[in-house]
Formats: sequence, structure tokens, C-alpha cells
Amino acid sequence: MSTQKFKPIQELEYQDGNIFLVNQSLKKQILSEDDSQQLIYSDNNCWIVSNSRIDNREELLTRLALPINDQLSDNAILLKMYQEFGNEFVKHIEGDWTLAIWNQANQELLIARDQLGVSALYYRLTDEYIAFSSYIQGLIEIDQDTIKIDELYLAGIMTAWITLSNNTAFVNIQHLPPAHYGLVKNGRFTLHRYWEAEKTPELHLKSEMDYVKQFSNVLEQSVKNRIQYAKKLGSQLSSGFDSSTITTVAAEIFKKDNKRLTAFTSIPKEKTSDYFPEHTATDESYLSIPTAEFLGNVDHVLVRSENQSIIKNIHDSLELHHAPLHAAGNMFWIHQIYLNAQSQDIDTLLIGQSGNTTISWTGYPKGLQIKRLIKQILGYKGQEKFTPISYLQYLIAEIKNKLNNNAMPSWDAYSFISPQFAKDMDLLQKMKESGHDPTFSKSIQNKQGHINFINPLFNKIGALWQDLAFQYHISTYDPSTDKRLVEYCLSVPNEYYQRYNTNKWLLKTAMKGRLLDDLIHQKKKGRQATDLAVRIQSEATEFQELLESFRSNKAIQYYLDCQKMEHYLERIVENPRKKEAYSDSIFLTRGISCALFIQKYQHRFA
Repeated sequence: MSTQKFKPIQELEYQDGNIFLVNQSLKKQILSEDDSQQLIYSDNNCWIVSNSRIDNREELLTRLALPINDQLSDNAILLKMYQEFGNEFVKHIEGDWTLAIWNQANQELLIARDQLGVSALYYRLTDEYIAFSSYIQGLIEIDQDTIKIDELYLAGIMTAWITLSNNTAFVNIQHLPPAHYGLVKNGRFTLHRYWEAEKTPELHLKSEMDYVKQFSNVLEQSVKNRIQYAKKLGSQLSSGFDSSTITTVAAEIFKKDNKRLTAFTSIPKEKTSDYFPEHTATDESYLSIPTAEFLGNVDHVLVRSENQSIIKNIHDSLELHHAPLHAAGNMFWIHQIYLNAQSQDIDTLLIGQSGNTTISWTGYPKGLQIKRLIKQILGYKGQEKFTPISYLQYLIAEIKNKLNNNAMPSWDAYSFISPQFAKDMDLLQKMKESGHDPTFSKSIQNKQGHINFINPLFNKIGALWQDLAFQYHISTYDPSTDKRLVEYCLSVPNEYYQRYNTNKWLLKTAMKGRLLDDLIHQKKKGRQATDLAVRIQSEATEFQELLESFRSNKAIQYYLDCQKMEHYLERIVENPRKKEAYSDSIFLTRGISCALFIQKYQHRFA
């Protein structure tokens, strides 16, 4: 789908009757990976367009009984798979991909996407047409006058509620869920799921080291698949297990060919450790620097984001993603890493966004821990650490809440949603019907909890990273979302994640001697943007002027509690180093993201 924002490096199109297909390459790699790759391919009255990196070409060619042929394009292979196996061929594709196939003979359109990758596909269905695009702006531009805002989606962002749907911020634009394909035939659109992570069977191997060896093999292959065409490779490197593991494996692969990679670590622009708990790693360079030195072939870049404006960055993010962002306060350092990578001609960037569900999965307790059991019996749902004092404070607050006729909802502590909007939406009832707990006090400590955490059904994380990849012309991949890695991690019995009184035992054993011992045995938990409150204080005038401008906007006033936002800003500016300032800043930037989105589309509410 053509967009005004992104100008293609290469573009091809096909038009015949009522069907129009266009494929635009926004990546540098398309011209360097393989000259035989064709943006649009046709065969036997079928046309295919795709944005894909196929990892199992040889396996697909074997299924087709074809000789291994490097000159055969991915599109040609995919179309032959479709012609041979029908719509369900998509379940055999490994990699990060989206595709569309027009079957002229059957007058049938198929759109599909991968299981969990850095990718996205959107569609817009009306009585007159179906339009689809890997970037949502294309679907906005074709018919801007009929765009309507989805209020439930907006409420979900405001309250950190995942609504478990394929909705976008626009009522008439849908997000094709991971592991799904859509079929248009005889004027009807149907959605089909072709992969279910929850059906992964448990794996039983002979020994514990067999699990470790197989984990290492699957992990290494997931990284190798994503860097095979990289000329200049970059990675995001924090003090955590996921990015450190991915960077380490990539560096090991590159070292065999005497190649180097560049790792980027976001750090605060000034010291912040004195106003965070001792177990928090506020500056992750304390482990990322020695990790880069230990690996030997890693050029390390510390990213302080000194010149990033928080407000401008939120504006820019809205223009890029066309939706308010849950983690708007993190976008300034993410964009700065991309800017730094772009300045160094990085063409491929590795991330580890979903690694805590795969690579560094902790496992779950075999039985209820005593403290957890006591909390359940006593009905403690507080967010503070459970102690006799915190429980007493919790009880007092609960009693006051019940005695107060104007009791505040659970989300009041972390959301700026206006009470009137929440009431008109009957938001609490909708949350209850969906099974959502706005206190975030419930978690399923079993295999189902692991599945829910991965949540492949409506995962939208890949879309955000794909937008960034388009914006900066840098192919972005997350090895931790590799389908085979996900399946393997789900198949491993829980006892291999919590073993010998060690959590993450599988990863720690596999990476022993490959990761720093200090990292493997670390007790701290890393946090990004720990200087967010300080940055807001330094931009206080701009923030104050922006919040003042919201007062005259009736739409913003209806959806958001602007007075409360101003109060939070005052608290942050007064003392950005107090205990609550960090969370206040996260909530405030999220609220501002929502407000600016409302301002941009205030005439587009249903």
C-alpha cells in the first residue's frame, strides 16, 4: 500500500480488473541480499506480494520435491507452496513475513502473516473493497474521511489493559493477528488461525544436558537466521539476560568470519541510582561494558540521548505508529539508538523484546510459596512489598474505599482516564467480562501462565518494531520470537527452568562461560529511562504549556483527567528524585500520548 511518508527504494505493481497489488521495498537489504528476489511474482494466474525473510527455504524446496536452488526467489517458492498445499501452506513457513496472494481463477485473496515475528499486516474491510498494508498509514490515507477512533482501544491504552482483540486505534482498520490468515472469497472475509502455541507437547529427553544442548542449537539457529544477510550488524545491549545472550551468540557467529558488530546501550544522562531501590540497575553499562569487552569483537556505544525532547518524541511516535503508546516514556532512547545505528550505516538490528518468555523464562513454582499462600488467604492485592505494615495500610485503604460512596476504581493509581468516560464505557464491567484484573494482582503460576505471557494470539509488539525498521531503513529482528525457539521453550518441562535452587537454569547452564559470571549471578533488575523524571523537569515549561493547551480541548477533557495530569507534573517538577517520580513519569507520558492522539483525531470519534 502506497504511503506519503515512506518513499520506496524499489517499487513494483500489478493491476488487473478489480485487483491492485503494489509492493514497495523500504529496506536497504532487498537490493543486496539476492538479485533474484522479486517484489511481485506471478505464476499460473496467481500473483503474490510479500515482505519476508524465509528461514527454511531448503525445507520448503524439499516439500515441493525441487532441487536446492538459490536463484529461485522466496516469492516463487511461497507461491508454489500455495499451489501445492492450499491455504494451510502458511503453517510451514519459518521466519518474519507477511504476504498476500491473488488467485485469479478462484477470484480469491489470501492475506497472511507469521507466528510472532517483527512484522504486521493491517486490513480495512468495507462494502466496496478490502485494502491491506504492512503499514497502517496506507489504510488511513486511502479514505481519511471515514476514519473513526475506537474508544475501547483508547481506554485500553489509558488503563494498561490488553483487550485481547485484533483492534487498532481505528474502528474500521484491523490488525491481522499473528499466526492467522484472512481469506476473501465471494464477497466474504473470514479469519483463520493456523498455529496454536498452547498445543505444543511436552518434550522428554534422556538427560538434563540434552535439554541444554538442544536449547543452545535452537537459540543459535534463531540468531543465525536473522543475521545471515547483515553487512553491518547492530544489537541493543542492556544488563539483562536476553539482549546479552542474543548479542553474545551473534558475536560468536560473526567472530568465525572475523567480523564485528556494534552494540548500543541506553544509559541515563546523569546519575540516578541514589533515588531507586538498591536492587535496581539504573545504568546498565555496569554490565554491558564488560560484556562487550569480554566478547572481543563488539564495538560498544553508550547512548545518553542528550538531545532528545520527550514531547517532540511523543509527537513523532504518534506520526509513525498512528496510535497512543503504552510505553511512550521509553521511545526517546529507542529512537536515539536507531539514529545512532543509522549514522553508522547499520543495516540489521537485533533486539530481545520477548526474551523473558523464551530465552530467559524463569519457570514457575512447583507449589504455592508460603508468602504467596498467605497473601491469597488474606486477600492482599496491594502493589507494595507484602509486609505486616503494608498489609495494615492496605486494609485501611480498602475500608476507606468501601465506606466512600465515590470509591475510586482500581486504575486510579496508574491512569489518567476520566471518570465520566470510564463510566460511559462501563469499563469495569467490560474488564470483568474479559477476565482482566485492573489491580494486576493475579497471575497464573503454571504452564497456562506461560502461554498467556507469550500471548501469541493478539501480540502487537512486532508492529511497533516494524514501523521503526521502516522509518530508519534498518531491518529489525527479535530472535526470541523465533517460532521454533518458542515451541522448544514451551516444550521443556518446568523442572529445567527451576533446578538445583536456580531459576533460569536452562539458560544459565547453556551460557556458562559464554556470558559473564557477574551477569549470570546478578541480583539487580535493569530499568530503562531511569532519568525520565529528570528529563521532564528540564522540559518543565514545554510540559506545562502543553497541559494548559489541553484545557481548551473538549475532547481531551472528556477522555482524560487533565487536572490530575497537571498535578502529577507538579509532583515530578517539584522533586524528580522522589520515590514515586519514576512511575509518575511513565503514567504522565502515556497520558500525554493519549491526549495528543485525541487532539490529532478529535473529529474522528465514532
